[in-house]
Amino acid sequence: MTSSEYRPSASLILAGRQTLTPQQQFDYSLLLIKRTERTSYALNHCVFPGGVFDPKADESDDWLTYFHSCGITKPQLDLVKSRQVTGRPELLSQGQNFTRDISLRLTALRETFEEVGILLCRPSSSLRDIETGQSAHVLLQPFDRELWQQRVHNDAKQFLELCRHLAVIPDLWALSEWSVWRTPASASRKYDTVWYFAALDSCDVPLLLEPNEVASAYWLHPGECWRESREAIIWLPFMLLYETARLMNMRRWQQLLQFARRRSVRGSTLLQPIYYRCDGDLLGVLPGDELYLDQPHNYKESIILPDTIDDVNKRAKRYHRYIIYDFHRVDLACNLLPLDGHLPLQAHVNTRFSKL
Repeated sequence: MTSSEYRPSASLILAGRQTLTPQQQFDYSLLLIKRTERTSYALNHCVFPGGVFDPKADESDDWLTYFHSCGITKPQLDLVKSRQVTGRPELLSQGQNFTRDISLRLTALRETFEEVGILLCRPSSSLRDIETGQSAHVLLQPFDRELWQQRVHNDAKQFLELCRHLAVIPDLWALSEWSVWRTPASASRKYDTVWYFAALDSCDVPLLLEPNEVASAYWLHPGECWRESREAIIWLPFMLLYETARLMNMRRWQQLLQFARRRSVRGSTLLQPIYYRCDGDLLGVLPGDELYLDQPHNYKESIILPDTIDDVNKRAKRYHRYIIYDFHRVDLACNLLPLDGHLPLQAHVNTRFSKL
């Protein structure tokens, strides 16, 4: 399996600020969208906004022409480039015309507008105060969102035309690189996905759901995401469940925004699980786990272990894994330091194994 068989894509974690009440543990919520039956893998399948990279649209040289016409300088574009020196995922080390740090941010911004109607952009008059890691600019001026949403849905190149029409610039600088995931080699649909983070000053943002792909949308704080997944109210793919468990460490919006900005420049390790099957249960191991193997893209079928999952876990000395018991019961377990200066799994949802 070569990396070219994994489709590049981007996803956006949107954290909207909200008033903290005595009943709330978090002063922000995350935007989740529920996939339509046609596009979902499971009942009540929820994800963050995002989708597949389109090289003809997201990597077009026309973007550079437009940026320059708006007065954006090369040093300003370079602000979003990662400083990661080694181990940069191939997904982000490629690129035509400009770096993938730009083009995959364009993917995330385009897909967010296409799926939920949120346009994160800034007027050209705001170029003087460009910095990375600020809260995102949401376009609130009236325009025919439904018309343009359908245009972008049908033709990704229309996203640039929309920006020209409104004389705005996609807010690349508000997106902080959060993580990079690759689907397991056994998956029928294979993706390399960079996850970005952006903070909104409020959850009170008008949404326009694209009816072919999005059935509904919810603002839930990380603890609610975890609880509703465990209670089978929603279904979160394991990657999203893992990221939710990290986000549960951060209860304050401002703290999360500052952390995401600082961490982003360190880049990301590609996270691709390898699956083991133990007496009917499924074990997914991640980089650093003692059962993790080189060339994870070669393991297109689960590796069979003769022991029970409990025995395997009790023997573990270094573990970074998740255990799938059924569709909604997934336990996360890690006793390693986080990679890339990232958040650990939140202690209340991080399983610690007892020893033999």
